[in-house]
Amino acid sequence: MANVFEENLREASCVGDIEAVESLLKHNVDINSKNAVNGWTALHWACKRGNEDVVKILMNNGADPKVETFKGETAAHLCSNSSILALLGISDDSAISSSSSNSEDNKLSIIPNYLRNPPVNPQVDIGNRTRSRHSVISNMPTTMLPAVQADDLVLKVRIANSSDPDYIEVELPRWKLTYSTLLNVCCEELQIQPSLVERIRKLPNTRLRKDSDVKRLTEFQCLEIVIKTREKVCNGFQSISTCKDQTILY
Repeated sequence: MANVFEENLREASCVGDIEAVESLLKHNVDINSKNAVNGWTALHWACKRGNEDVVKILMNNGADPKVETFKGETAAHLCSNSSILALLGISDDSAISSSSSNSEDNKLSIIPNYLRNPPVNPQVDIGNRTRSRHSVISNMPTTMLPAVQADDLVLKVRIANSSDPDYIEVELPRWKLTYSTLLNVCCEELQIQPSLVERIRKLPNTRLRKDSDVKRLTEFQCLEIVIKTREKVCNGFQSISTCKDQTILY
């Protein structure tokens, strides 16, 4: 559950749900926890989206402005608001790297649903609330935000044409149902290199190709990972150990 609360804190910081931020911090959620995909913290999101009140709360509760994303960006690098930069201890925004212009939301490897479909008065699902509060965000699209789903999508996967016919179960977070996530999770669980995967097949006979295909998967769906043939692997300049029965000429 800790990971769910941490993700809720990042979402609440992004959409400006002050009540949710305050409530989660009272439950000792790790304020500097990083997203497993891009390394962003709650402070990165609040600064990126210009939520000054949220930034104040996070800073007062121990948020570290020096924490970097997996691309080496601090919260200040993602911020264009001079008032927030001052809260971060940056008096001259010209001292901030131009990397902020290269960190648009659409360049994230996985874009959370709360960025794809931001609501007018967003609230994060953190259980019962004692009162409602309007968001500090304005001028956002009117698409309503679905409730955050804390559970995972459980899938059954095996390697096609393997001597072991058994499936293993893998869990895919419902908020990042993408082909890339599916590939990486399956490869990690089956201990194979993603470069060796030719395709992912939804049994009995459907090839998965894109994110929308993954979003249509159902609970306990059976999948097969099809590995490239030895000939394809060798022609693709994989390691010598993979093709060790091939003759090597010097």
